[in-house]
Amino acid sequence: MKKPLTMLGLAGTLTCVLLILGQRAEPTAAEGTPADPPQTRRLASKIPAREKPFWDNAQAFVDAYAKHDAAAIGKLFTKNAEFYDEFGERTVGRDAIVKMFQDVFDTSPGARENEIHIDRIRFITDKVALEEGTVKSTPFQNGPVTTTHYIALHVRGRDGAWRINTVKDRPPEKATRSEQLGQLSWLVGEWVSEESTSVVHSNCRWSNDGNYLLRRFTVQTEKGASLNGVQRIGWDPVRRQIRSWVFDSNGGYVEGVWKRNGNQWLVTSSGFNAQGETASGVAVYMLIDAERITWQYRSLVVGNELREDIKPVVMTRRPPAPGKGR
Repeated sequence: MKKPLTMLGLAGTLTCVLLILGQRAEPTAAEGTPADPPQTRRLASKIPAREKPFWDNAQAFVDAYAKHDAAAIGKLFTKNAEFYDEFGERTVGRDAIVKMFQDVFDTSPGARENEIHIDRIRFITDKVALEEGTVKSTPFQNGPVTTTHYIALHVRGRDGAWRINTVKDRPPEKATRSEQLGQLSWLVGEWVSEESTSVVHSNCRWSNDGNYLLRRFTVQTEKGASLNGVQRIGWDPVRRQIRSWVFDSNGGYVEGVWKRNGNQWLVTSSGFNAQGETASGVAVYMLIDAERITWQYRSLVVGNELREDIKPVVMTRRPPAPGKGR
């Protein structure tokens, strides 16, 4: 029997078009209106001489971040350093940390570290020091400012330079719904995937109140089958998760939970189709750069049938129509 077109089952290749992502290029500052330079907060005259290397390193970090210079950031870490981000993800080694920051710059060109303030430096030995402070940052151009507390362990090398051996960011304090969803700002915009057997369009925008991301998607196959639907993505303050709800034109429904893993996003989904079959699976999104992502569905189960994992699908940001700015 021919399988019906569903949100979690397209005969052949595309299996879950409802979660395909898109991004609009980040707007740039108006010409002639330079952005405020990132900075560390403390007058040089009030910095004890023993603490000055740490303040210099903090300034070097925000300067390198502003220039999107991942290699320069890497020089501030030891070879075997560990980095724990605000979501608990662990990155080990200088090379991996450089790659992590480069992925951030490629996928979120408008992200900024606006300010670092060192609250306290405690010398454990003459070669080991513990630093505590706060960072003010924005996840995307003109986005909300969030404050994050961090703790960093520095070691002094044989060359006399202090470098970070371990750093841990804590979750941003009192983050709003829109700030939590700012992690998915790269979704906003219009994307298209044109395969030999199907064409998929996705368009995403912020809700007027800034509390949700709203998306519409359409799918057309070479055999004439079509599907469209709507998705709402929001922050669940009780479960402290990003969740999504999708309804398709055939009467199906899917609910998902989003979780970041480095430069990937994993969306664990479950729901049912118009025929009453249950459906579940995991969508994996790899952020290549600001213009491209890959999307793949794994562990797809429809009813009692386990489907094969689909091959990664490349999504490309669609340029605006002539005469329209991004």
